Amino acid sequence: MSWGGSFQLMQTLRKSPAVLRRRFHQDRAQALSHGDPLFKVHYLGTEKIYSLDVEQAAEAIGRLLEKSPDAATLDKLGKEHALVVRPRYVEVKEISTSRQLTKTYLKDIAYCAADTTRPNVFLYICKQRGQQLHCRVFWCSRPDRARDMTACLARYFQRALNDLLEDETNHTKEEESTKDEKPLMATGQSKSSTLPADMRKGQWRKRSPLRELMRRTSISD
Repeated sequence: MSWGGSFQLMQTLRKSPAVLRRRFHQDRAQALSHGDPLFKVHYLGTEKIYSLDVEQAAEAIGRLLEKSPDAATLDKLGKEHALVVRPRYVEVKEISTSRQLTKTYLKDIAYCAADTTRPNVFLYICKQRGQQLHCRVFWCSRPDRARDMTACLARYFQRALNDLLEDETNHTKEEESTKDEKPLMATGQSKSSTLPADMRKGQWRKRSPLRELMRRTSISD
């Protein structure tokens, strides 16, 4: 094949629908991340659970997998969703539409892990309104991707915890500083007062002009 024919073939491949779709999804994913960690996954859904027991989480994963195609088909479906780890929360979005499917604050996540029996599965358990626990389940194309997601969330949990502890420490210091300043202000006010002693003690009475004139007359007499 000539060089010109090879170049034409490469141009044709680059413009093929499959390549364009892949490039479109990559651009979409980058736009969704805004610089934060982003993982392309297939979001299987969420199930209600009533405790942090591992068996309940395993049952929730089983129910969601029963509703979904088998593992081979899941891999062929592609990574339709993006799990984005923000400094304060985790959100799941559709890559094609940018529609937000879930948003969970880090403080509401009680547990996250890559499933031991199904290494391609990543899950996290979170609290919802009324303290109800929900298990959100994701299918990853590779087991190491599920482990990477677990490690990433662990780092962000630790960072959020450090920020919370730092805020509490600063708040405590501000309260202590305010308590120390109040006595000093009271002392300063008492020392800087220029009122007569009888006025400060509440013994001062207003004298009328007529009474003052009578007093002066009696003194002159």
